[in-house]
Amino acid sequence: MDKINTIRELVNDFDTTSQLYQDLNKTTSYYGTDTLLTPAEIHTIAAIDCHPKVNLTKLAELLHVTKGTATKSVQKLVKKGMASKQFLPGSENIIELTLTNKGQIAANSHRTYEKQIEEQLFNIYSDISEQTTTDLMKINNRTMTFFKKLIEERDRETT
Repeated sequence: MDKINTIRELVNDFDTTSQLYQDLNKTTSYYGTDTLLTPAEIHTIAAIDCHPKVNLTKLAELLHVTKGTATKSVQKLVKKGMASKQFLPGSENIIELTLTNKGQIAANSHRTYEKQIEEQLFNIYSDISEQTTTDLMKINNRTMTFFKKLIEERDRETT
Protein backbone atom coordinates (compact mmCIF):
# COMPACT_ATOMS: atom_id res chain seq x y z
CA MET A 1 0.00 0.00 0.00
CA ASP A 2 1.39 3.42 -0.89
CA LYS A 3 1.73 6.23 1.64
CA ILE A 4 -1.31 8.21 0.46
CA ASN A 5 -3.61 5.19 0.79
CA THR A 6 -2.09 4.33 4.16
CA ILE A 7 -2.76 7.87 5.39
CA ARG A 8 -6.34 7.71 4.07
CA GLU A 9 -6.83 4.44 5.94
CA LEU A 10 -5.39 5.96 9.13
CA VAL A 11 -7.72 8.97 8.84
CA ASN A 12 -10.71 6.66 8.31
CA ASP A 13 -9.66 4.52 11.27
CA PHE A 14 -9.26 7.65 13.41
CA ASP A 15 -12.74 8.78 12.39
CA THR A 16 -14.19 5.36 13.24
CA THR A 17 -12.40 5.30 16.60
CA SER A 18 -13.63 8.80 17.38
CA GLN A 19 -17.21 7.84 16.50
CA LEU A 20 -17.02 4.69 18.64
CA TYR A 21 -15.79 6.76 21.59
CA GLN A 22 -18.66 9.22 21.09
CA ASP A 23 -21.13 6.32 20.89
CA LEU A 24 -19.70 4.82 24.09
CA ASN A 25 -20.18 8.15 25.85
CA LYS A 26 -23.87 8.13 24.88
CA THR A 27 -24.59 4.76 26.50
CA THR A 28 -26.46 4.40 29.77
CA SER A 29 -25.53 2.11 32.66
CA TYR A 30 -26.69 1.14 36.14
CA TYR A 31 -23.25 1.68 37.75
CA GLY A 32 -23.89 -0.86 40.49
CA THR A 33 -27.40 0.39 41.32
CA ASP A 34 -30.93 -0.46 40.25
CA THR A 35 -31.29 2.86 38.42
CA LEU A 36 -30.29 3.53 34.83
CA LEU A 37 -28.04 6.59 34.54
CA THR A 38 -27.25 8.71 31.49
CA PRO A 39 -23.70 9.91 30.81
CA ALA A 40 -24.66 13.44 31.93
CA GLU A 41 -26.07 12.05 35.19
CA ILE A 42 -23.03 9.91 36.03
CA HIS A 43 -20.69 12.81 35.24
CA THR A 44 -22.74 15.02 37.55
CA ILE A 45 -22.53 12.33 40.25
CA ALA A 46 -18.75 12.11 39.72
CA ALA A 47 -18.42 15.90 40.05
CA ILE A 48 -20.43 15.94 43.29
CA ASP A 49 -18.35 13.01 44.57
CA CYS A 50 -15.10 14.90 43.89
CA HIS A 51 -16.47 18.15 45.37
CA PRO A 52 -18.64 17.30 48.40
CA LYS A 53 -21.14 19.99 49.40
CA VAL A 54 -20.65 21.76 46.07
CA ASN A 55 -23.20 24.45 45.21
CA LEU A 56 -25.08 24.68 41.91
CA THR A 57 -23.00 27.55 40.53
CA LYS A 58 -19.72 25.72 41.12
CA LEU A 59 -21.20 22.44 39.81
CA ALA A 60 -22.22 24.19 36.58
CA GLU A 61 -18.66 25.51 36.22
CA LEU A 62 -17.19 22.05 36.82
CA LEU A 63 -19.46 20.49 34.21
CA HIS A 64 -19.09 23.38 31.73
CA VAL A 65 -22.87 23.84 31.54
CA THR A 66 -25.30 26.59 32.46
CA LYS A 67 -26.65 26.83 35.99
CA GLY A 68 -30.09 25.96 34.59
CA THR A 69 -28.75 22.76 33.02
CA ALA A 70 -27.00 21.83 36.26
CA THR A 71 -30.20 22.49 38.21
CA LYS A 72 -32.23 20.18 35.95
CA SER A 73 -29.59 17.47 36.20
CA VAL A 74 -29.55 17.69 39.99
CA GLN A 75 -33.36 17.56 40.11
CA LYS A 76 -33.26 14.30 38.14
CA LEU A 77 -30.61 12.87 40.47
CA VAL A 78 -32.62 13.83 43.56
CA LYS A 79 -35.71 12.18 42.03
CA LYS A 80 -33.64 9.03 41.31
CA GLY A 81 -32.37 8.97 44.89
CA MET A 82 -28.75 9.63 43.88
CA ALA A 83 -28.22 13.07 45.41
CA SER A 84 -29.63 15.30 48.07
CA LYS A 85 -29.65 19.04 48.42
CA GLN A 86 -29.83 21.16 51.51
CA PHE A 87 -29.40 24.83 52.27
CA LEU A 88 -25.96 25.94 53.36
CA PRO A 89 -26.13 26.52 57.13
CA GLY A 90 -27.03 30.16 57.71
CA SER A 91 -28.18 30.68 54.12
CA GLU A 92 -31.64 30.84 52.63
CA ASN A 93 -30.62 30.57 48.99
CA ILE A 94 -27.32 28.66 48.63
CA ILE A 95 -27.81 24.91 48.22
CA GLU A 96 -25.17 22.28 48.99
CA LEU A 97 -25.21 19.01 47.09
CA THR A 98 -24.22 15.63 48.47
CA LEU A 99 -24.54 12.07 47.27
CA THR A 100 -26.87 9.60 48.89
CA ASN A 101 -25.62 6.08 49.63
CA LYS A 102 -27.02 5.02 46.26
CA GLY A 103 -25.24 7.93 44.56
CA GLN A 104 -21.99 6.99 46.28
CA ILE A 105 -22.32 3.42 44.99
CA ALA A 106 -22.76 4.79 41.46
CA ALA A 107 -19.76 7.11 41.89
CA ASN A 108 -17.56 4.27 43.14
CA SER A 109 -18.70 1.99 40.31
CA HIS A 110 -18.02 4.72 37.75
CA ARG A 111 -14.53 5.29 39.18
CA THR A 112 -13.84 1.54 38.91
CA TYR A 113 -15.18 1.53 35.35
CA GLU A 114 -12.92 4.42 34.32
CA LYS A 115 -9.92 2.71 35.91
CA GLN A 116 -10.68 -0.50 33.98
CA ILE A 117 -10.97 1.44 30.71
CA GLU A 118 -7.63 3.13 31.40
CA GLU A 119 -5.98 -0.21 32.19
CA GLN A 120 -7.35 -1.80 29.02
CA LEU A 121 -6.17 1.11 26.88
CA PHE A 122 -2.77 0.93 28.58
CA ASN A 123 -2.60 -2.76 27.68
CA ILE A 124 -3.39 -1.96 24.05
CA TYR A 125 -0.52 0.53 23.86
CA SER A 126 1.96 -1.14 26.20
CA ASP A 127 3.78 -3.23 23.59
CA ILE A 128 4.43 -0.28 21.26
CA SER A 129 8.02 0.92 21.06
CA GLU A 130 9.01 4.16 22.74
CA GLN A 131 9.72 5.75 19.35
CA THR A 132 6.28 4.79 18.04
CA THR A 133 4.68 6.15 21.22
CA THR A 134 6.56 9.43 20.76
CA ASP A 135 5.47 9.60 17.12
CA LEU A 136 1.85 8.90 18.07
CA MET A 137 1.96 11.70 20.66
CA LYS A 138 3.28 14.14 18.04
CA ILE A 139 0.58 13.12 15.57
CA ASN A 140 -2.12 13.33 18.23
CA ASN A 141 -0.98 16.80 19.32
CA ARG A 142 -0.94 18.05 15.72
CA THR A 143 -4.40 16.57 15.15
CA MET A 144 -5.79 18.22 18.30
CA THR A 145 -4.27 21.56 17.28
CA PHE A 146 -5.87 21.21 13.85
CA PHE A 147 -9.32 20.46 15.31
CA LYS A 148 -9.06 23.32 17.84
CA LYS A 149 -8.23 25.68 14.97
CA LEU A 150 -11.28 24.49 13.00
CA ILE A 151 -13.51 24.96 16.05
CA GLU A 152 -12.18 28.49 16.58
CA GLU A 153 -12.79 29.31 12.91
CA ARG A 154 -16.38 28.07 13.10
CA ASP A 155 -16.94 29.97 16.34
CA ARG A 156 -15.73 33.18 14.66
CA GLU A 157 -18.10 32.55 11.73
CA THR A 158 -21.12 32.32 13.99
CA THR A 159 -20.40 35.26 16.29
